[in-house]
Amino acid sequence: MGCLLGPPPTKADDPPQNSPKAVTRQITYNAGEAVWLRLILPASQPASSLNAYRFTIRFAGDDKPLVDQVTLGKDEDSGYRLLWKTPPGVHPGRYDVDLHVQDPQAPQAVREFPHICSFVIHLQAIQIISAEPTQSFYTSGDSIGCRVQVRNLTDRPIEGLRLEFSERYWPWIVQQTKKVGTDIATLDDHFTLKPRQAWELSSPHCAVAKTTAQPADKKKPDQPSIKQYSAVVWDHDRKNVYAIAITPLVFVNPPGVVAPRPYSMHFVYPSLEAVNTTSYRRFHPEPFGAAAIRYETQHTMFAVGSEARVRFSLTNPTDDPWRQVTVRARLLNPAGKELANQTMVDRADLNPRGPGLKQEVSFALPPDMSGLYHVEVLIADPAGQLIASNVLELGVNPLPKSVLLFCAHEDDDGTQMGFIRALIENQIPLHMVYFTSGDAGSCDWYFQHSCGPAEALDFGAIRMQEARAAMGHLGVPPENILFLGLPDGGTGKIWYNHPHASHPYLAVLLASDHAPYEGLFRPNLLFARESVIDATEDIIKKFQPEVIFTTHPPAEGHIDHIVTNYIVVKALRELVRAGAATPSVEVRVDRIFDPKEHPATPYHYEDHEFYVSGEAMALAQEASWFYQSQGGNRQVGNLHTWNELKRSIGYRKVLDWMEHEGWNEKE
Repeated sequence: MGCLLGPPPTKADDPPQNSPKAVTRQITYNAGEAVWLRLILPASQPASSLNAYRFTIRFAGDDKPLVDQVTLGKDEDSGYRLLWKTPPGVHPGRYDVDLHVQDPQAPQAVREFPHICSFVIHLQAIQIISAEPTQSFYTSGDSIGCRVQVRNLTDRPIEGLRLEFSERYWPWIVQQTKKVGTDIATLDDHFTLKPRQAWELSSPHCAVAKTTAQPADKKKPDQPSIKQYSAVVWDHDRKNVYAIAITPLVFVNPPGVVAPRPYSMHFVYPSLEAVNTTSYRRFHPEPFGAAAIRYETQHTMFAVGSEARVRFSLTNPTDDPWRQVTVRARLLNPAGKELANQTMVDRADLNPRGPGLKQEVSFALPPDMSGLYHVEVLIADPAGQLIASNVLELGVNPLPKSVLLFCAHEDDDGTQMGFIRALIENQIPLHMVYFTSGDAGSCDWYFQHSCGPAEALDFGAIRMQEARAAMGHLGVPPENILFLGLPDGGTGKIWYNHPHASHPYLAVLLASDHAPYEGLFRPNLLFARESVIDATEDIIKKFQPEVIFTTHPPAEGHIDHIVTNYIVVKALRELVRAGAATPSVEVRVDRIFDPKEHPATPYHYEDHEFYVSGEAMALAQEASWFYQSQGGNRQVGNLHTWNELKRSIGYRKVLDWMEHEGWNEKE
């Protein structure tokens, strides 16, 4: 069933409960299919004449109607009526539906309900109906048989097709493509599908069952594995993908091995051995002084040279009164050296289990030293004997005035969550941009079957929802999170093969050459390099950041990580040449851990370390759990205790991003 978006905007005298609503039967349709709509009327408006209800269909982002003032067609018993028979050559993308209601008593009076619902048109030429191994359980070394059914969805023959079967992989992920290259079985390298023809191909030897890689410790036995396999339809030259399908799960055991059984990513723990029962459970009293001195932890990240203001409360948790106590606060630098010492309370009484005494202390932080600082609060009796103490950790770094952060996919923000939290705590303007909506990444695992355009569209919306939740946990307002809606794995094609808007890229899973999602920065963004660069320029011009953070060129593994950098740097260069941005903008990229394994770039870099308090890193760990579809639920089963949390993240500053133009524009 399609999305119900109502109630739509109404007049002040037309409450939402009295407004009509509408829903399409599907959320996405292939070009040439009929769009069916169900109109839901309030009880106060009986459907005496559907002719009073007229619909306008617009390409999202356009004001000009594509279909204007049409009435609903025949009923199909289910309550859905024909809205529009889409023409074969219609543009893929999102379409908005507006409702116009004529008053039968006064034909000139019309009530308007803009954007009462929407739907998506996709262009899918070939569908993989099913892709299945012949068994569910194998012993390592067995031959895996397979059956694959494909169908031509068009009214024309499609020639020169190639069908491959291999271990599950996405063709646009660089490292996995190389890794899987020798394990690809070609079921047919040159076949033709007639119009609307369905065809089945099978083979007794499509792959070899493998368990996990041999452990480094050769004495350890090999482990059982869960595998999935891919069926991919290419053109004959293996340049373009028509369709991808993922098989159901296959379980592979080494000979003679029965346990331990692995679990798929739908479960919190990957194995029973990983079940964590101790990380967040305390079997000992709180640390000395923690019950007496409690810090407010909403602000533990500060800029060098700023004033660190720390709030805390004092409580006597014992049954005996504390008489004439003195409370001091100390600031310790990263080396543990005392920089400042203040007496907060002198000769005061704290009654047993009384209400907390609110306190605040401020320290001037050095202007030239980053690192982890500590504020220590101590309570001593009149003789100087220590009664209680507690420490708060502070992350101190140079902080920019404004930041624009570009990510290839939702969850690629994970490497910089500590930095994001520092910006939020210090009220530094931050806007985040996600280039793709991650429609391919684990879509098949989420639905437990291969994804077509409707599933990919829905899964991309899920990943955007996860990003809003994860960043919301760090404090990023939803209005500061922008999405471009590019296809997962498709930015390489957009960058290298589809530079012009006249020839956009048709995404494999979304089956669209326009971004079809709702709530995008630019509705129906065309999948062409110049269109994406233009949208990126608009974002940079709008927010004028002091620092732009993006992916490393070339990044690890995924083509989208590489191209995200290319697009951002090219857009920024063009803005500088046009005088719409300053060359003083600082470009930062994620750190890569073994640059020797990656192709050389012409740029020069400066490596930096950013220090993060334990409180901010704990929030970052929790934020990662919201990326449920990307293994976030499994991360809950891999909790890091306070001492195990990292306290720094690395990044690289690109020193010469204005130079070396064109080096990356040829594949």
